[in-house]
Amino acid sequence: MELRYYDTFYLLHPDLNDEERQAISEKLQNIVVESGGQVVKIDPWPLKKLAYKVQKQSHGYYVTMEYGAPSDALEEITRNLRLDENVMKFLTTKLSDAFDPALIAESREASSPEETAGEAAAPAESGEGE
Repeated sequence: MELRYYDTFYLLHPDLNDEERQAISEKLQNIVVESGGQVVKIDPWPLKKLAYKVQKQSHGYYVTMEYGAPSDALEEITRNLRLDENVMKFLTTKLSDAFDPALIAESREASSPEETAGEAAAPAESGEGE
């Protein structure tokens, strides 16, 4: 069973309460774990105004979930997202053909916010001296 690294981004109906949104996330996490995969990160966003209406709604809750799972788990996640009437849209992207939690943890540590801010400031300083 080969695990691949995926990112699923989905938009939830604005009328859902915290428990209902949490239940949807837990259901998707359970699918990943039961298939032998691993959830790396779940990032729920607060209520956002949409750029255009989706299913006659102008607001929604975005959630992004990064995970390593076999392809059959991806099929089950897609099926569940399509059948759930509270999911207005979703998109799954394959981030890598191989899933290695150790490499993912290292890459997250390497791109910490402090280092990113330092790198962004360095080019601005070098441009002033010219």
